[in-house]
Amino acid sequence: MSLRINNNNLGSWANIQLQKSHQSLASVLEKLSSGKRINRAADDASGMHIADMLGSQARGLGQAIRNASDAVSMAQIADGALQESSNLIQNIRTKALQAAQDGQTTESRNAIQADIDKALSSLNQIAQTTSFNGQKLLSGNFTDKSFQVGAYPGETVTASFDSAETAKLGDSEVGQLSDINVMTQEGAQKAIQIADEALSQLNQNRSNIGSLQNQLEATIGNLATTRINVLSAQSAIQDVDVAEESMVLSKMKVLNKVRAFASAQANNMNKENVLNLLQG
Repeated sequence: MSLRINNNNLGSWANIQLQKSHQSLASVLEKLSSGKRINRAADDASGMHIADMLGSQARGLGQAIRNASDAVSMAQIADGALQESSNLIQNIRTKALQAAQDGQTTESRNAIQADIDKALSSLNQIAQTTSFNGQKLLSGNFTDKSFQVGAYPGETVTASFDSAETAKLGDSEVGQLSDINVMTQEGAQKAIQIADEALSQLNQNRSNIGSLQNQLEATIGNLATTRINVLSAQSAIQDVDVAEESMVLSKMKVLNKVRAFASAQANNMNKENVLNLLQG
């Protein structure tokens, strides 16, 4: 059996253990400083993959909430404009009722017609100028518009707003709002019918917009709840348990000191120490 004194295997082993201790300590410090249990694929490959997928879903849900919120804002703008249009049509109907009696003279009918014409002009202005992000909402061109309200393809809501122009509101048989003429008692009677039908159409449009708004608000609530749950799941996989890692940190600090001491003692056991030991 041979005896060697030129190589200190104990010292090498102690240095290796000390190096491992430093690496473990660095890993714990990285987790605590970043707040994440998984900082690279080597930490947990499958966990990293799942956490990244959940993070992508959460970001998608956040954007979907913003999309739905934009659609709600658009619906609110359209509904507010239609409310003003409804008020104008109510005024037109009142003027038509005023003109629907033979006590009116030509001059008074002209004055009533002038008021109605101004209201009709205001209605067309509302229809042509009500817009959101450069898109006109009540001109009749806002149809089958799609809004992405989910994190995945196909999760959309479609919206359409009917025209609020005077040429598009009224009775197909009696006439449209733009055709109203109260210069005669018969014309005034027709104007009442036209105004009633226009109001019905306007209210139907507002009802559709209200239903869309309710749908979008319910969708936003569901998306927000889902996003919270997804972020919670991602956190459970990816984020570090501070209490647990703090305990590990304390343990690694103690081990690091012990291994540093062991390494120092092992390195001091050089060949002269061994020869002195052999010589007695």
